Amino acid sequence: MFMKGKDVVAMGTAGAAGAATGVVTASTVYGGAIAAANAAGIYGAAATSSALAGLGGGALTVGGAGMAGGVAVVAASAALPAVVVGAVGFGIYKLLKP
Repeated sequence: MFMKGKDVVAMGTAGAAGAATGVVTASTVYGGAIAAANAAGIYGAAATSSALAGLGGGALTVGGAGMAGGVAVVAASAALPAVVVGAVGFGIYKLLKP
């Protein structure tokens, strides 16, 4: 079963809207963490490390997921809204399509 031209355009549009939403969400999450690190007087690479470890639940030595966990949080905050917005947008198109 192949998709028709309008369906492909609608899927692309829904995917682009989802990706844009995901980027905004991820940048907000990461930006907030960096702002908190800067407020604590940490700048540059140390701020990035601190922000990612904070998002990951703390350093590995204290039982958190560390920077890897922070990267996973930022990635999930981009992926989840992208999938949801894309799927809902395309679903609405299919529902309302004549």
